[in-house]
Amino acid sequence: MRWRFVVLVIWGISVSIIPPASQPRPIFGVRVSIGANSMLTTYVCYIQTDRALLHKRVCDKATFIKIVSGHWPSIYNPKRENLFAQNGLSCNVFEDSVTFQKIPACIPFDSLWKIRFSVYPFRNRDENGWSNKYHKPSPQQEMYLGDRYGIKHIDGDFFLDTSFWMLLKDVTDPDWIANYKSLN
Repeated sequence: MRWRFVVLVIWGISVSIIPPASQPRPIFGVRVSIGANSMLTTYVCYIQTDRALLHKRVCDKATFIKIVSGHWPSIYNPKRENLFAQNGLSCNVFEDSVTFQKIPACIPFDSLWKIRFSVYPFRNRDENGWSNKYHKPSPQQEMYLGDRYGIKHIDGDFFLDTSFWMLLKDVTDPDWIANYKSLN
């Protein structure tokens, strides 16, 4: 009888002291670096728990847009909500009015390479980027990216979670672009 009482008291104390585990939540991100198949960006999805980022999935741009927009079911967006719209972005899967094909589109994604390169790194486009060095941001730009988005190395780090959403908004803001380009 006493044993049960002691166990009940210990259980009551431990339940009141240990905070409940938070719900796992999706984390999305992008790395701006030449990667597999000469892609300029690498998109990633995770599930964040109290302890770690789990269930990493690296995606191409089209797959990533379909998951984040809720067009495809996935563990990263189980309610199939348009998380782009929830974050103030007009990215989605659109239907072509002529061919009726589903086309994933996200305009900020088309500018991400510009934070790293001064000119488009492949021959098929003649377009300037925002970096003040040829294949890498200037030291000041790298410090700015670290301070604002929490990345240490542009080559290996992902812009994750709130930094990811902030970056997508920033690369479409003319004032942010002018400020970034002015960093030597």
